Amino acid sequence: MAGPPAETFGARLRQLREAAGLTQEELAERAELSLNAIGALERGDRRHPYPRTIRVLAAALELTEEERTALVALLPKRAGRTFQRDSGDPVSLPTPATPLLGREREADEATALLRNADVRLLTLTGPGGVGKTRLAIRVAMDIRDEFADGVWFVSLAPVIDPELVPSAIVQALAWHENVDPQPRDALLRGLHEMELLLVLDNFEHVVQAAPIVVDVLHSCPRIQIIVTSRLPLRVSVEQEVPVAPLALPANGVDASLEDLAQVPA
Repeated sequence: MAGPPAETFGARLRQLREAAGLTQEELAERAELSLNAIGALERGDRRHPYPRTIRVLAAALELTEEERTALVALLPKRAGRTFQRDSGDPVSLPTPATPLLGREREADEATALLRNADVRLLTLTGPGGVGKTRLAIRVAMDIRDEFADGVWFVSLAPVIDPELVPSAIVQALAWHENVDPQPRDALLRGLHEMELLLVLDNFEHVVQAAPIVVDVLHSCPRIQIIVTSRLPLRVSVEQEVPVAPLALPANGVDASLEDLAQVPA
């Protein structure tokens, strides 16, 4: 499959695909990516694929380590970033007090959706206390290694004014340089060249701030967002995953210990 070096990542990817005798549709199926994602990469519309995308493409094309390294070397360098975060672990997720029980289906569904390049905003909806935050943390932990700039958790429970949401996100990201006096502009400029997953928790308190989420997704092409909320944001880019209360034993107080052991709740 080796060949002369191509000038761009997209051109080289196409060359490797054709050398493997695959159509875009076949490569998309093998790599479990969307056809749109393959096309965007080959055309150069998407210039900074996620690390996981590189891994699954290399596996689908059966590239050697040398070929994979050569392909990655063709990715364009990123422009200098306006803001820098304080050094430290690029995963700012709270440590759950309890294990996740009975939510394997929802966790798998949410993870699969986020691994689709076309899904940028995933909203976990359900009543208070149903376990949306715990589920979001589990999903974020499962895919944390797929984002070059990590995973960042933003608790919006203390925020009562939707206008303060950009400031809350900037603070959670721990940017330490002087930022724009307009938090929204600072947020969009700071995130523009970053590749990370944001977890926005308890968004129902500030649902009027949904437009800033849309602005981030439109202005920052390598950002994905998980939102937990009692209500959907009702924006066009949203993919909703309802989180229903766990089932209770059918026999109620008369249920045996064996019956109770089979019930996630």
